[in-house]
Amino acid sequence: MKRVLVVLIILSPLGLVWAQESSTKLTFEEAVVIGLQRNVILNQQKNQLEVTQAQKLNAVGNYMPNLNVTGSFQRQEGQQANTTNGNLEDLTTDYVGAQLNTGLTVFNGFRNYNTLTQSNNQLMAQGYLIKRSTQDVVSNVANQYLQVLLDQELVHIAEENLKTQNTMLEQMRGFYEVGLRAITDVYNQDALAKTAQVLLIRARNTLLNDKSILAQTLQLDPSQPFEVIYPVMGEDLNRFKNMSLDSLIGVAVANRSDLKQLDHQAKANKFAYKSALAPALPSVSLFANYGSFYYSLIAQDFNGQFGTSNPSLSYGANLTIPIFARFQTKTLRTTSKVQYDNSILNYQNLEKTVKLDVQRAQNNFINALENYDASIAQFQASELALDTQQESYELGISTQVELAQANQTHVLGAAAKAQAEVTLLFQKILLEYALGTLQPELIKP
Repeated sequence: MKRVLVVLIILSPLGLVWAQESSTKLTFEEAVVIGLQRNVILNQQKNQLEVTQAQKLNAVGNYMPNLNVTGSFQRQEGQQANTTNGNLEDLTTDYVGAQLNTGLTVFNGFRNYNTLTQSNNQLMAQGYLIKRSTQDVVSNVANQYLQVLLDQELVHIAEENLKTQNTMLEQMRGFYEVGLRAITDVYNQDALAKTAQVLLIRARNTLLNDKSILAQTLQLDPSQPFEVIYPVMGEDLNRFKNMSLDSLIGVAVANRSDLKQLDHQAKANKFAYKSALAPALPSVSLFANYGSFYYSLIAQDFNGQFGTSNPSLSYGANLTIPIFARFQTKTLRTTSKVQYDNSILNYQNLEKTVKLDVQRAQNNFINALENYDASIAQFQASELALDTQQESYELGISTQVELAQANQTHVLGAAAKAQAEVTLLFQKILLEYALGTLQPELIKP
């Protein structure tokens, strides 16, 4: 008698084409690129980078002298003093003046130095924040892509299981009609077929929900169906298994962008605290002014007055010694000190978290490798058991219940194998994310 077809899952880059032909095939590389382009938080942080760059430029400019040109024109009508004779007369006078002035801060309690150093560290911190946020996007997209990939495989398994159960139901009815099986076997098989149908409905619903989450992350058009496909992972993943935990932690400490970001943020806060001490120290500045004017009551013409008679130059220095600022300086210093202390605590906490992240990532990666090897053995054993039970049932040696159990074990083995391989496909990305060595710029569609 013709054997009942069972689900045989062969995981390969072409083994998941189950959706309608009209669906768009979305590769992992394309998903990452779309996610990086459209992620709102990442784009906001890139915009913030422009602000920190402008702040650094302003801090550099504090070392330079300022330069201003001012000009004025005034016409006065009515009684006013005649500057030529001192009498009060009804006159109409014109006044035109212009000045060029400049100033340079010589010393302001090291505020310029501390502000510039703070800005440099703030800019570095923002750059590392963007780098880590980019890795966050890749990790988030990878997790969601992995889940949809697994859901697709589980739907495929559920579809094959339903076909198998329906085929077995038809076969059971044929056995019953010729008197080889009892009606209870038909009822039991019908119940198993209905259960397989329910499982397929649930698997499809889970797939739709997880696809919606991925589509929202990538901001895809919800009206356009898509399916994800297996990425090509040609690298030997076993090399990560042989690396010690200490060496991996060393790599993470040297490469984690979020750790470097907090380090530079702490340094920026340190110099912000030092800058807060500046108002309590004396300051010295230089100034210079050059200007001229024209006044209509003076007999000399405009060129003579403006260019020859009235030009003036003044220059000097200012010294400011603060005495009492109503505790404003003390308040600013206290606030800056607390921000600096908190940034140190954040760095120390993240340093411990990084070590735990690496330990978890390594354990998960090793478990994924071992789980994949075990799932292959489980799948092969369940396949052999199903073949044996199928032959025994056709010969009348085993019961329908034993055959159903063997089929269910095979379905579970296929699902476990699918889940193990899908998980293993992305453990390299998740491990590199924990190590801080993930390079999104190398992921290209």
